Amino acid sequence: MDLNILLAVAAIHAVVLVIPGPDVLLVSQTALARTRRAALLAGLGVVLGIACWAALALLGIGLLFQAFPWIHGVVKVAGGAYLLWMGVNLWRSSARPDAQAAPIQAPLSDLAALRAGFLTNISNPKAAVFFGSVFSGVLGAHAGTGLKLAAFLVIVGLSVGWFALVAAGMSTAPMQRAYLRARRAVDRVAGTLMLGFGGLLLASRE
Repeated sequence: MDLNILLAVAAIHAVVLVIPGPDVLLVSQTALARTRRAALLAGLGVVLGIACWAALALLGIGLLFQAFPWIHGVVKVAGGAYLLWMGVNLWRSSARPDAQAAPIQAPLSDLAALRAGFLTNISNPKAAVFFGSVFSGVLGAHAGTGLKLAAFLVIVGLSVGWFALVAAGMSTAPMQRAYLRARRAVDRVAGTLMLGFGGLLLASRE
């Protein structure tokens, strides 16, 4: 039944969403250090990236990566370099003499927040491989257009709900006060994780 297939897609995607990664880290750190609006826009940028990868997977980008591995390689290197850059920036921010006592960081423009979220997600070509495997393994090769569209909407809808929840939950006043008390340590941990994600992406063979 189509409903069972969509529930399977939803369950798989929900598990992947809640696993901490660069996307969740970016939205959480933005919510703590900036504003709820900036975090929501960063989350929206992530969702746009997810939507792009899911749509490309439906269009067969996985086959393109197989036929032209260098395209996958270029995207992977660019993505890894971007995550490394973000990690270095977080470390540099934490190293400033006023990092511990400084208030919440200066507001991030709407476009900058949206761009950060989009680039963080779109920088990982593994998302295309994941969605490709989900669509081929769960939907099957002969799924109709309606079922594919419904699966796409399920993925986007779950993503919107999850990142809105992360942005709202991490931008509360108690969470931001706790962040201010340990800002230097939090930024260094976040920077280290971003460096790790970038390094793993560059080192991966897939």
